[in-house]
Amino acid sequence: MDVDMGQVWQDYELSGVSEELDKLFPDYSFDLGFMLEQIITGDIIGALGSVADGIFAGTGQQLLGMKDVLIWILVAGVAASVISYFVEVFESRQIADLSFYFVYLLLMSVLLRCFQEAAGIAVETVENIISFIKIFVPAYLLSVGVVTGTTTATAYYGLMLLIIYLIQTFLVSIVVPCIYSYVLLSAINGVWIEEKLTMIVELLEKGIRLMLKLSLGAVTGISLIQSLITPVIDSAKASTLQKVVSVIPGIGNVADGVVDVVLGSAVIIKNSIGVVMLILLLAVCVVPLLKIFIIAAMLKIAAAFLGIISDKRITTCADKVGNASALLLRTAGTAMFLFVLTISVAALTTNRGF
Repeated sequence: MDVDMGQVWQDYELSGVSEELDKLFPDYSFDLGFMLEQIITGDIIGALGSVADGIFAGTGQQLLGMKDVLIWILVAGVAASVISYFVEVFESRQIADLSFYFVYLLLMSVLLRCFQEAAGIAVETVENIISFIKIFVPAYLLSVGVVTGTTTATAYYGLMLLIIYLIQTFLVSIVVPCIYSYVLLSAINGVWIEEKLTMIVELLEKGIRLMLKLSLGAVTGISLIQSLITPVIDSAKASTLQKVVSVIPGIGNVADGVVDVVLGSAVIIKNSIGVVMLILLLAVCVVPLLKIFIIAAMLKIAAAFLGIISDKRITTCADKVGNASALLLRTAGTAMFLFVLTISVAALTTNRGF
């Protein structure tokens, strides 16, 4: 089935989408028209390859530069161990305590700097996801409306707005500050030998994980319930109209065949735009998420090595900051997956039997 790419580009106003994407992601090079043409012709692997070339160009050095994080943390941990053994020769316990707190504060400055970098990347990633959806969703929902009808397109537009509101008010305004609190409490907990805040820190971590699961479950449930109702309403309206036209003598069969061809083309275009949207959404998230993952992995590896040579409180603090970075990764990943899930459900439930 041939599709006029120039007409599709004009009808769905994809030129404006391409320009906005270039402004939003100046470091990435995306040829939206070429990608859409590849996907319509079934060359998904080629589209993925072209996107990968535009993403990872120039990012390797940034990722390799994060190895300094591990080195600084290990140096601080070794220094803490050396000072701890050295001050044992003094009879005054105050000298040992002061030495420990000095090294502990030094290590915390490094850990908090790492966490701050991960938090900045996570928040920026979530904001980029929202901006990307605001740019791309009108064109996609227009293609959904052409295939199904205004009821389904309007319903999914409302769902997208709900997800954006959920991410901005819940993930960014509540979950991320809770992760900051988790890190600060973990740092304060290391001041006491008894680690008095351990239960509070563990409770807060469980609460953050529960909030992320609830947000994902809520959007999944709403999306699935909506997919069972609104596409059926539009499909029933379109089927009734198609049957009325098909019984007209002389032109009924021709009109019925033309409608099938037009709807088939519209479904191909809709699914192709949806696939492009999913690929680009994953593309703009993969590098930031990879950076957060590397920071979290470095912190966890450092905590593992520090456990051999350093004080338990220092090891625990490094491990908790690593857990906090992993929570940031889950938060940004949840924001991405909410839209991936909604777009996928919309694509699968609006094919009109094709």
